[in-house]
Amino acid sequence: MGILAATVVIAAPIQTGTRPLNAYYQSTIVEFVSETAATHAVAALGPWTFGPKLSEEKPLDKRLNLYVVLPGRQYRSAGYPEYDHNLVVNALAIEKARGWEIYWCFILDPRLTDDLRSEHDLLAAAQQSFKPADLFDVEDIPAHEALAERAGVQEMADLKRFRHKDGSLPRLLILPAHLAVTATAQHPEEQGRRAESAVY
Repeated sequence: MGILAATVVIAAPIQTGTRPLNAYYQSTIVEFVSETAATHAVAALGPWTFGPKLSEEKPLDKRLNLYVVLPGRQYRSAGYPEYDHNLVVNALAIEKARGWEIYWCFILDPRLTDDLRSEHDLLAAAQQSFKPADLFDVEDIPAHEALAERAGVQEMADLKRFRHKDGSLPRLLILPAHLAVTATAQHPEEQGRRAESAVY
């Protein structure tokens, strides 16, 4: 009984929250603040946590989009360079927290900038294509380590399902992460105004 009780305590959900994150909305910085939840499951990438993971992982149209762009310049770590990324949201959520669908955005074309900051730029890059050179290898892909971990792409043959009929590849590959969180997203000054109105 004592062992069982100890196991239950260890496995019990805890109040999980994350620090506010900065994300880009139409190239401007907004605060992305996830809700605190009683869970031990979180949506994360390397050392960064996006928030408590929602139990319903199937993509839902009513959710907003949180894009994790790899690689990026916004979040960088000397210890985990393979997870350097930008965060981009496609809308604001000011009055109340909303559900956010997470998407991995892998830069495949080495010539594409690693500082994409808006949904418009992401979708445009995903619609553009490039033809890898004959000696192009999977390790030439800027986000190859994260691509292998999150999408199972270990060699060029694994990219076959993403190729166009002419053999080209999208410059940016957007894939559902099958992860979702609940959060607000607003401009920092909006957060300040709301705090002031709550005081006065």
